[in-house]
Amino acid sequence: MRRTAAVSIVSCVFVLACATPVVKPVDVQPVVPGSGESVVVDQSILIVDSSGSICRTEQFPGEKALTQSLVSSMPAGKYEAGAIAFGGVKREKHPLAALNRAGLSSWAGDLKYLSEGTPLDQVLGEAGASLKGKSDHAAITVISDGEPTDVVGREVPEQRSLDAAAALAKAYQGKVCIHTIQIGTDPGGAAFLQKLAKVTGCGSHRAASSLATAAAIQSFQREVYLGGAPVARAAEGDADGDGVLDSKDQCPGTPSGAPVDSRGCWVIQGLNFATNSAEIEPAAAARLTAEVVPVLQKNPDVRIEIDGHTDSRGNDAYNQKLSERRAESVRAYLAAHGIEGSRLTARGFGETRPIAPNDTPENLRKNRRTELTPIH
Repeated sequence: MRRTAAVSIVSCVFVLACATPVVKPVDVQPVVPGSGESVVVDQSILIVDSSGSICRTEQFPGEKALTQSLVSSMPAGKYEAGAIAFGGVKREKHPLAALNRAGLSSWAGDLKYLSEGTPLDQVLGEAGASLKGKSDHAAITVISDGEPTDVVGREVPEQRSLDAAAALAKAYQGKVCIHTIQIGTDPGGAAFLQKLAKVTGCGSHRAASSLATAAAIQSFQREVYLGGAPVARAAEGDADGDGVLDSKDQCPGTPSGAPVDSRGCWVIQGLNFATNSAEIEPAAAARLTAEVVPVLQKNPDVRIEIDGHTDSRGNDAYNQKLSERRAESVRAYLAAHGIEGSRLTARGFGETRPIAPNDTPENLRKNRRTELTPIH
């Protein structure tokens, strides 16, 4: 049974006494078209669900940070951009007009939790109204948990929102692509958002947890703004669709939704260990739960090797054992969180495979990493 806004609010009550945490947006630069690419979008509308079905303390801070990162990564260009945040009858809007990144950034930075219901059908209608009289190519990005209701949180048929999206597209003189990003992991919400993304035949769907790195966010924006990059990527040689061309991809075959670094490798960002320890710290455990487990659940046929690496400090034998213990810690954590042990292998490389010179604190940190390598 689908949750309503009222039920979701109750489920978060136990944490409301605490201060709402602040989540920093990913530091990401605007997408820059490559050779043969150009911005093909004429209008862009960002729809952000800040209703009561989004948990105020556990989900909204991350949603806000993601919204800020999406604004930061929008490409420069001669197109119009607008945004709507909604909850019940409340709205926070940035009018559709020539791209004004500073104005949109200010809007995103001021986003507030609006609570109440999730009337997505109404908001899609409002987005359609702002597109009235316009034409060519519109992109609509919807960030939501995928649990539409009426304005006070009562469950409504999901077809109401799907019909609103279809009506929006029919009234527009051109192509409308709807891209959905799911907050949370509710299976029903994911199924609905996948249907919404397919209404016009040119959209996409992904989990918010898959947009945890600058590379992943830029890959998504490239798909939204540069002509539906699945075709462009294939033409340019990106077989695994991670946004890194095959000619530069050092880790081919990464599974769908896995965030990668500039090398195309699935690195668990922020997976840090205390000195001389293989115990996973709480913040790192949270990242594994939010960013790795969902990708493996989404790709049940993928088997992975968990590769542990160290910097050059310490002797070779010690670093080898330490990298093995750290990789094994990650393997055990994933197995304890529902991933079949038969899909997981742990391996340590010590200091033998640096990705940066061991000459500065920042480069040492880069080399202290854990990577996930698909086993084919």
